[in-house]
Amino acid sequence: MSGKTSLVVVLQISKNVEKDGVIVQFSEGSTLQTVRSIISKKLGIFVPLDEIILYDSNKTILEDMEEIHKQQTIYVSVAGGIKTRFPGPRKYPLVGSLYDLLPDLVVGFENQFKKHGDLLEAGIFSKSIFTTRSPAVAEAFAKESEFFTKVVTGNLEEVKEFTGNGLFTSNTDDMDWQLAHKLLMPAFSSRAIKAYQVEMNKVAQQTITLLETFTPDEPVELIRWTTNLTFETIGKIGFGYSFNILQDKTDPPHPFIEAMGYCLRMVFVRFKQPGFMKNLPIEQNHKFDEAAKLMRSIVDEVVAERKKSPDATNSEKDLLGFMLNARDEHNLGLSDENIRDQVITFLIAGHETTSATLSFCFYEIATNKEIQKKVLQEIANAGIAHDKLPTSEQIGKLKYMRMLVKECLRLYTPVGNLNRYCIKDCVLPGGYLLKKGSVAIVNLRSMHWNEEVYPDPMKFDPERWTPEEEQKRNRFSWLPFSNGVRSCIGMAFAYQEILTVMSMLLSRFDIVYDGPPISRDVDSPTTRPFGFFVNIHPRTNMPEPNDTEVYEPKTEDEVTFDNSKDIKIPQVATPIAVNSYTSTELPPITFLFGTQTGTCQDYANQLSKQAKSFGFKDVTLAQMDRWKVLKEKKYTGPNDKLGLRELVVICTATYNGLPPDSAENFDLFLNTSVEQGETKALDGLLYTVFGCGNKNWRSYQSFPRKIDTILEELGAERFFFAGQGNADGDIDSQFQEWSAHFWVRTLEYFRISESSPSNPIVQAVPILDGTNIKVKLNYINMDDSDKFNSAKNNRNGVPNATVLVNCELHNKEHSDRSTRHIDLDVSQVPALNSQYLYQPGDHLEILPANDESLVQDIALSFGLVLDSAFEIDQESLGEFSSRSLAATIKGPCTVRNALTYYADLHSPPSRNMLGIFATQLQNIAPETAIIFEKLTAPDSNGVDQYPAFIKQYRTLLDLQKKFSQVQQLDLDQFLAAVTVIQPRRYSIASSPSIHGSTASIVVGVTNDIVNGKLYPGLASNYLSKLELNSQVRALFKSSKNTFSLPENHQVPLILIAAGTGLAPFMGFLQERSLHANAAPCVVYFGCRHPDQDYIYREELDAFVKSKVISKLNVVYSRFQSDDTNQKYVQHVISSQASDVWQLLNGTNDALPASVYICGAGNMSHDVRSVFETMAVTYGAVESKEDAHTFVDKLVHERRYNEDTWA
Repeated sequence: MSGKTSLVVVLQISKNVEKDGVIVQFSEGSTLQTVRSIISKKLGIFVPLDEIILYDSNKTILEDMEEIHKQQTIYVSVAGGIKTRFPGPRKYPLVGSLYDLLPDLVVGFENQFKKHGDLLEAGIFSKSIFTTRSPAVAEAFAKESEFFTKVVTGNLEEVKEFTGNGLFTSNTDDMDWQLAHKLLMPAFSSRAIKAYQVEMNKVAQQTITLLETFTPDEPVELIRWTTNLTFETIGKIGFGYSFNILQDKTDPPHPFIEAMGYCLRMVFVRFKQPGFMKNLPIEQNHKFDEAAKLMRSIVDEVVAERKKSPDATNSEKDLLGFMLNARDEHNLGLSDENIRDQVITFLIAGHETTSATLSFCFYEIATNKEIQKKVLQEIANAGIAHDKLPTSEQIGKLKYMRMLVKECLRLYTPVGNLNRYCIKDCVLPGGYLLKKGSVAIVNLRSMHWNEEVYPDPMKFDPERWTPEEEQKRNRFSWLPFSNGVRSCIGMAFAYQEILTVMSMLLSRFDIVYDGPPISRDVDSPTTRPFGFFVNIHPRTNMPEPNDTEVYEPKTEDEVTFDNSKDIKIPQVATPIAVNSYTSTELPPITFLFGTQTGTCQDYANQLSKQAKSFGFKDVTLAQMDRWKVLKEKKYTGPNDKLGLRELVVICTATYNGLPPDSAENFDLFLNTSVEQGETKALDGLLYTVFGCGNKNWRSYQSFPRKIDTILEELGAERFFFAGQGNADGDIDSQFQEWSAHFWVRTLEYFRISESSPSNPIVQAVPILDGTNIKVKLNYINMDDSDKFNSAKNNRNGVPNATVLVNCELHNKEHSDRSTRHIDLDVSQVPALNSQYLYQPGDHLEILPANDESLVQDIALSFGLVLDSAFEIDQESLGEFSSRSLAATIKGPCTVRNALTYYADLHSPPSRNMLGIFATQLQNIAPETAIIFEKLTAPDSNGVDQYPAFIKQYRTLLDLQKKFSQVQQLDLDQFLAAVTVIQPRRYSIASSPSIHGSTASIVVGVTNDIVNGKLYPGLASNYLSKLELNSQVRALFKSSKNTFSLPENHQVPLILIAAGTGLAPFMGFLQERSLHANAAPCVVYFGCRHPDQDYIYREELDAFVKSKVISKLNVVYSRFQSDDTNQKYVQHVISSQASDVWQLLNGTNDALPASVYICGAGNMSHDVRSVFETMAVTYGAVESKEDAHTFVDKLVHERRYNEDTWA
């Protein structure tokens, strides 16, 4: 192994190295680019790596790694030097830069950007702000990071006066914001938005009825009625409250709307005033306070009435019901005051910007006849009419109108600024040093009007928003809904409402405008039209529906490329500038997979088949460890950027941060190449990565991220941005979305036209033509005894472990749950090492089997003969998933064994399964086929019906009982659609030093009750029912590099577990009991109740008596004694923080302890937070960010170890 170099890095302009310097560490094999990357992240240098310059203490430039390793301190600068003075308008005493910015701040800032450049400093009274219209700088500002966060400043401070701690006007580190954001996200999910569609329709129809009372020659101020419409919509959907403002055109405005309107108008006025004026006893201040008080009182009354009503506990009634009843994992909910703040926020944010955007959309449609023609045709094609309630599916078909809305949000950006706070000093693009505490602002309007990003920016052009055009721009060049965790929670709601209202109103009315160009209300804090009056005529020219798509993707000749500006970071390969070869002259393309469960193999397989359909001839599909480059130690193909460079697509999983078994040699190649400084090993290669993992694991995406970073360090060029699939969510849908964009990028890059479909957005779900179901089965006659006996013995592997003990660990007198202790004879399981079978901390992977009664139910439902035998013709499997039964079953097999040992009958029907069912049922049950096909992917509007569907139909049997047509499928079709059982991993709860060839596992038995129906967990119920001498299929999996005991027995252990997470520690304690001089162990164990699920109580007490455990801390979440409120292990650790900290750091008499945590992911997260808090409290670090790094260092040193699960 190579050594590590640690040194101090500091900006060259620093006056105090001790205060400003930070420590970085890198290996001997690191490249200059690697060191620059590490330094840029530590010091917050947001410039291209090549522009980072390193100096020694003599101001000599360092470019040689040998010299860099010799340094103790490196001084860092950037090309052009680090600048401490920003360009910008002059700042005067008291008023700052307002002389140059007023009277219209929007125009003022636009003029200053044109004069001084894309990043400038300006003064607002005595405060300085740093603002930008550059997407590259916006990317730094907008991301929540250790350098920038949202803090309410500027005009938002005035808004906060009446919205309080609502989502929009609270800081990111505010506990109220964190809780509200977490609780409210489900209320704005795609499923929730779909449920709101009916109410949106009704309010739109109510508006149509009102607008019909205007005569064609009567001027109508449209913003008034779009305001009332959007206000009524959020009132009805959000809180079940009608403001009664769409009854009659002569009705006066609602008092709430008047109060809110006044407060919003005063935001700019108060923002531009010196602070002392807000406290003067003048009329405008009194009126402002009274208006804010009125809004609060109305909402307080609504909330109070709901809490007294029969619907008080109905969380599904509306958004208010949801807020009143939602609780997090710690049973925390929103206070009444915060609910009031959120209600006011939603009423303002839910109508203010949407109403204005609607008005601007109607203006552009009225004044652009060609655009109007396309819009009307798309509405007609979607079948939308004013007198019928449209479905969310119909709204989803309005693709061109969605592009139009995006362009309106660009040209008439609703909220002008995105405000951030600089947490730590950093260097911005251009070399400008931004100091901690600075106010950083993305000027959204100016960025959206930046001619370097949007040519001819003041022209209204929906075609800017085709997928091809969007891909050419930095994604931070358009931020009307902000970004990341601070992005607008109601974005999907706004889109759905705007499209619904526009389509219904335009099908009924011709909105006519023949006045001057629309103008903006300069006194409004948001962008709103001023003096915009229209005439409303009945629609008489609605076109007939046709089969022509309003938006067609551009052909090869129409697509242009300009990637020289606003390049995203990290950069991706630039498309070939000229089409120097025909569509048949495509480069080699390789799809590599590293897999634990077969998912990544399936994804790589899908991509390889799609590549062939696009005309790629040289297509390779292989395990990562079998990549040809590993043998040759470098890429030897073409490296000319205009030539046929090979493209490699890697689909890989990770396990506890490590590579999967089929990628270990690949990982070794990466490590060795980096250590040896092979910066040109992959020169010329194009690559992209899709990573699979589970967000509940702290190591989520660690190996895919490593690949994505190191391949670039080795000279390869990133072709497309890495994708992420989260197995705790809808991973297939995430892969589909990523692969669709990947193929758009690929078709664009290689200029594929002749061999491409008309629409390059490729669906990853293999919806096959019904004629392509070609799983060929050969049925075996019972007279063929050899084959028939072979079929009866085909059980998806050979049983190799025998049950010796299977007993209950819970006290069944008091517990209705179950956890089993199972001892297995594993002498026949392949050993991990020639020296031992397994080690404490390792896992045992077990392949479960289905219950006989379930197998019979499935066979009866699908009309399958259990004792018949078949063999699959392997040459007929070209079109099917590698996770399907058809692709997995090898050799003769009975139907009974296929259903028992191969078929996953417990998991929800996958999108892939539903897609194949849809194809197979096209002729015999077309209605069901249509239903299934809609579930295979989100629609064009992002609405996804699949998650709600599988909550209702959780298993294949549920599906068949509801859709009886499925039973008409033949066995070959069944085998093509159903996926294979995946093995389950269990921590081994024993030490081979004591138990020899016996391994113990602990199994928490899962039995879910949903809608009164029992859904048993497959593996846990299978194992719990095993009788003595039963045999199972098992395999050891090593945890040596992630969760093994220290080699030195003198290292104390801090063992932290909840529930069955205690399992590996039983092996640890058994091993430690063999060493008389071993250091003691401190154990923290959490369960529910001492009389229910305190597992291994006697064994733990024995370890205490023998002094293997020096201190045993048991905490109960459902049972509290009178003297403690502690419920979870993290609470006990926090209460004993000084003792734990001393153990962790060691003393003169004891080595520093190692920490081990095993249990659910949320417990692990909370425990880590306690350790990070300790690091700050006891002075090891100064900040939360440093505390995170502190624990990461412990992880790297293998002194902080986690084995967690979802």
